[in-house]
Amino acid sequence: MFLDSVVVTSLSELYLSDKDPETDRLLLNDWEMNELWVTDLKGNTISKYSPRGEGPHQVPSPLEMAFWKDGFLIKEISPGQHFHFFNGSFEKSAKGPALADGISVIGMPNSGNSFSLVESKGEPLIVGYEYNSIDARLWTKEEQHAGFYEKAEMGYLYDPNSGKVVNFSLYPETWTPRREGKWVGIAYPRVQVSKIDPVVAVLPNFGNQLFYYTLNGDTLQPLAEIELVHPERNDKIVFDVEKDDWSLYPSFGRLHGGGEYFLIEFNTTFPRDIYDSFRAKGENFHMDPDYQEARRKYVQTKYILTDTRGNQAAISELPVSGTVHLMDADDILYIKPTTETELDYNVFYRYQVSLE
Repeated sequence: MFLDSVVVTSLSELYLSDKDPETDRLLLNDWEMNELWVTDLKGNTISKYSPRGEGPHQVPSPLEMAFWKDGFLIKEISPGQHFHFFNGSFEKSAKGPALADGISVIGMPNSGNSFSLVESKGEPLIVGYEYNSIDARLWTKEEQHAGFYEKAEMGYLYDPNSGKVVNFSLYPETWTPRREGKWVGIAYPRVQVSKIDPVVAVLPNFGNQLFYYTLNGDTLQPLAEIELVHPERNDKIVFDVEKDDWSLYPSFGRLHGGGEYFLIEFNTTFPRDIYDSFRAKGENFHMDPDYQEARRKYVQTKYILTDTRGNQAAISELPVSGTVHLMDADDILYIKPTTETELDYNVFYRYQVSLE
C-alpha cells in the first residue's frame, strides 16, 4: 500500500542507509560517501557531514553507515574492517577492534548493510557478516571444497561496550550443500536481524533455505528453517559452480530485515541456450550491446516476503520500477524509482507491506 514519498533536494545520487525509529530521521549518503545527510520523513535536511577523509572525525574509506544511539556508526574498507563511532555532532568517540586481518573480498558501497544493530539482554550488539574475517588460506583453490563450510566462520556478534567479538558459521549444518558434502562455491551468505525482535536471519545465496535464530546474549539458538518458494525461481536448475556464469543460477541477493517480515531478493536466470550463443562469439561477448540488452531482459530482480513461521508471498514486480533501499521496523519499503533523467532531487516512495 502506497503511503507517501520522501523527496531530498540534491544533485548527487543518494542512497538511503538507515532510519531511526525513535525520531523518524533518515540517513543518506552519496555513492562515494563523501557526504552524509540526515533528513526528516519529508526529505528536509536536518544536518549534513563529510565522513570521508583523513581528519580526526573522518574515515579514510567508509563503506557502510547507520544511526548509533544519538550519533552514527561507520564501517570502513580496510584490512581490519573496523567500525567507527560518532556522537550526534559527528565527533569520533571510538574505533572498534579489527574484524578481519586482510582483504580477500572487497565490499561494494551501497549494496546493503552487512550488519544490524540490536539489543540483547539490554546491551547493544552488532550482528553481521564479514567475508574477510576467515583465515586467508581458506580462500585458496586447495580449500575450495565442501570442507570449507565446516571451517569458515564469517558471521560475528560484536559487543561495542566490551569490544568482544564472537564469530559463528553462516553455513548451518542442515543447509543442503553442507549436509550432502557438495561444493557450490562460497555462497556468500547474508545476515539481517529483525528490527523489533532478537531474530537473526541467515541466507546463503545458493539453494532455497532461509534460517532463523534467536539471539540470546552472545549466542544464537536455532528457531526455524523455511523453504523459500517463488514461481519464477528454479533452484533445481543444472548448474556447475566451477564452469558456469552466475547469471545462469537464480542466486539470492540482498536480505532486508523489517519488523515482522523479511524481504529476500533474487535474480532470474539468463537462458542457457541464449547465453551460449553469445559466448560462442568470443571472450569479449560481455561487451556486445545485444548481450547487454538480453541480460537486462532476462536477468531481473524478484522478491519473496516472509515471516518466521514460513508464511510467504512471491513478488514479481515492485509497485514502481526501481530499487528497494530500506525496510524499516514498521515493514515499510523505501523504493527509489528508476530514472534515466538527471534530476536535482532524490525521491523514495514508501510502501507498507504485509502478508495479511
